[in-house]
Parts: sequence; structure tokens; C-alpha cells
Amino acid sequence: MKIESVKEYWQGKNIPQQWYSSKAKLSLQWFNELSRKRFETYYRYLVKDAEFTHHSGEKVLEVGTGIGTDLIEYAKNGAIASGIDLGSDQVELTKLNFDVRKLNYEKIIQASAEELPFKKGYFDLVYSFGVLHHTPDTEAAVSEIHRVLKDDGQAIIMLYARGWKHYLKRCFIHGILLGKIFKYKFNWQKLYDEVSEVHGDSPKTNIYTKSQVKDLFKDFTYIELKKRRVGEFFEYKPYNSRKLPSFFLNLINFLGLESIIGENWLIKAYKSPKPETKSVFNVIFKHY
Repeated sequence: MKIESVKEYWQGKNIPQQWYSSKAKLSLQWFNELSRKRFETYYRYLVKDAEFTHHSGEKVLEVGTGIGTDLIEYAKNGAIASGIDLGSDQVELTKLNFDVRKLNYEKIIQASAEELPFKKGYFDLVYSFGVLHHTPDTEAAVSEIHRVLKDDGQAIIMLYARGWKHYLKRCFIHGILLGKIFKYKFNWQKLYDEVSEVHGDSPKTNIYTKSQVKDLFKDFTYIELKKRRVGEFFEYKPYNSRKLPSFFLNLINFLGLESIIGENWLIKAYKSPKPETKSVFNVIFKHY
């Protein structure tokens, strides 16, 4: 599988988020509704976990800008924003998103995550949401992110996790009940590629275990790793079908089950040394 196949797939109807709004396409109102739906309905955890408000004055790069919704949030909060995307359509959409809001950016260009066109140690923060599991050489992309970060830099990355949706919907329902795993002669990767995206038949969609994520980011000094988003039926109505009563999501949150069944890995990777931790004894008897 070559990167050209990925580039060809992620264009037209497959560019994410555009179905969030029925307003006049490319208008400010359209971009605004995409933002509202993204942060209030589909990915509420990003408002806090993406740290949009915490990087004012810093150089921030988004790898895989899509329509530019997330990069806009960094720019609105004072970051010096740059972005790359494999598709020329996404680059133009992101630029237009900035232009209609009269926001500045440093550089938004067409490029591959596997070959970032920036010098070593240029960025304070590299952000990438739902992108790296689609590129042919994810390891190379993570290595490139590590390279362009400053020595005290940080990466915030989302990758697909093997949560409830993976095991129940992809593996059990599509794989076993619908018999697709026999169609693919027990090649689970081909099954994941077919059923993982909104319109299906992705050229590549990796879905990671915890140990696989740790191995991907082994060159970083340390990472913080947690699962996020219970997802469809619980947090939103997939394909305008139905949403389960809020009781179920509240119960999952109360029991802390998101860390087990969540469908996204939220990864914060650091190049700087891990802060020293203190024992409870030390805090109680030696401080304050």
C-alpha cells in the first residue's frame, strides 16, 4: 500500500467533518457549525485535552489539518499556527477557514506526515488527530514528529484504540456475524480497513493496543496515555439513528469505564525528562 492510495481516498466525500453542517458550504456559518458540532457533540474531550488555550505564542504544527477546525482553535488562542495535509483540497479548506475568520497562520502546505518539511527542533507542540493510523509508515511519521519538536517539546496525538466499538462492531458483528472475516481469509487488517471509516474501504486503518502505542513512541522520554470517547449511540446519534438515554453514559463515566472501552487513544508525548514524583510520606511530613 502506497501513500498515493491514502491521498486518493481522503478527498471529496471522505474529507471528515463536512457532513456536520447543512449551512452554505464554505461560509463562515458553515465553518462555525463544524466547530460547534466537533467540540460539543462528537469530540467533547478535545476542549480540555488538546490544550487549545495553553500554547499562546508557541509554534504549533498540526499534522493532517483536514478542514482546519482544530488548528483554528490554537490560532484563536494566540499560537503561531502551521499545518500540513496530504491533500491539496484540505490545504485550501484550512486556509479558507483561517481567511474567513481573519486569523493569521505561519505556513499551511501540502506534505506527507512521513516527511515533514521543517527543520529539526522547530516546534513547541505537534498535534495530530486521527491521522497517523492511516499513513503507510506510522513509525516514520512519529519519528518525524519527534525530529521537528524542540528538546522540551510536546506532541498530542489521537490514534484509534481497541475499545468496545472495535471488538463488538468491527470484530464480532462485521467480522463474525456478517462473515466478513471469512471473505478476507482471517486477515483482520483488511476487515478493519473496510469497516472503520464513515464511507468504508479505507486503504489503511490501524487500531492499536496499549503496548503498540508505547512501542510507537519509544523515542520520547515519556508519554501519558489514556482512552477517550465512548462514541456512537452513547454520545451522539450515528447516521441520525438514535442515542441511548443519558443514564448509560453517566453510568459509564461514574464507573470509570471509558478507560477500558474508549475508542480513542489520547497520547501526550514529551521529549523533556519526566517530572520527579514525591511520595505521600514526603509531601505530608516535609512540605508545608
